[in-house]
Amino acid sequence: MTGVNLLEIFIANGMGLMLMYGVLVGNAFEMQKKVESRMLYFMAIILIVCCAIDPIVFYYDGKEGAWIPFVLYLGNFLLYLSNLLFGPTFLFLVERHTFGKNSKLLRRIIIVIDVVLAVVLIMNFFQPNVFYIDEANCYQRLPLFFLYTAAGMSFTVMALVIYLISRIRGGFYKSFPVFELVAPIFLGLLVQSTFYGVSLIWPATAVGLTLMVLSIQNRNIVLDPLTGLYNRKYLDSFKFRDKNYCLMMLDLNGFKAINDTYGHSEGDVALQKTAELLLTTIGHKGTAVRYAGDEFILLLNTDKEEVILDFICRLRNNFKDYYSNSEKTYNLSFSLGWGVFNFKLTSRDEIFKTLDEKMYEDKKEYYRVNDRRKR
Repeated sequence: MTGVNLLEIFIANGMGLMLMYGVLVGNAFEMQKKVESRMLYFMAIILIVCCAIDPIVFYYDGKEGAWIPFVLYLGNFLLYLSNLLFGPTFLFLVERHTFGKNSKLLRRIIIVIDVVLAVVLIMNFFQPNVFYIDEANCYQRLPLFFLYTAAGMSFTVMALVIYLISRIRGGFYKSFPVFELVAPIFLGLLVQSTFYGVSLIWPATAVGLTLMVLSIQNRNIVLDPLTGLYNRKYLDSFKFRDKNYCLMMLDLNGFKAINDTYGHSEGDVALQKTAELLLTTIGHKGTAVRYAGDEFILLLNTDKEEVILDFICRLRNNFKDYYSNSEKTYNLSFSLGWGVFNFKLTSRDEIFKTLDEKMYEDKKEYYRVNDRRKR
């Protein structure tokens, strides 16, 4: 306990607790997608637990009492375990927000790593290899301690890499504040490693999570509240580079009939499912925008016709697969117009007029074919 400043530790973790309390009470963790909201909520709960436990284990470290070792073992066990939960949750959150889904392979790898480290942590109660409490009731690190620090940092770095790769490959701004969380974590770790007796990692992470959720709330103005896609405001403010992009205008077929027959709530479901299918298909290669009503704009970071046609084919197949496997009695399909444009050479009005004309040509063909089939 020599050199440990308990007052600073209690103040720092107390600030972390207050920040997480404000985040939870203010529902600041709410995102457009419920799964992502639950991930943020889970991360906030983890930080509350850690900011509460961290000063307790420091306070009782070196104290006398038969029950002190139990408190220290249990407290440190929970802190190590939290490290195995927080990092992967952040990683999955970034991946899901960036690509619209989580990779099964990555999920399996992370689960295996977490299970192995959790088993080692449980075994530490019986055969200490990670940490132990000595005869003076003082916490001591053991050789396998570094595995948990390395795992926690690896999860964070992997999330950062996924985000950066998506930015480089996609060429479009992915509205997710990764650096707002990562920067305070690394700063807290640096300070804690430099000055002995300072415990800042969990309070710093709480600061980072608070910055992240506040940034998310600020950026929600460019998100459509129903589908979670970007809205027209995002598209209007997007800064296109001096290069060729593929733009697509997509309009659902028979959407008015869905609303009239099944009600507007089912129409909302159709729009949400459309957004999900668009995100799943486009991945990191571009972005999707809800333009107006049942109209969507897709931006692809390519001008190669074979890539564009392959994307359209996959998109149509994904819609067909959904109809085949769902219990819906209506067919969810779309008409589409596309082109390759340079926004520095062509005005936006001209681009969207061209897309609109091509899309309506496709829609006329759709109804011509379907009307002929009915006869």
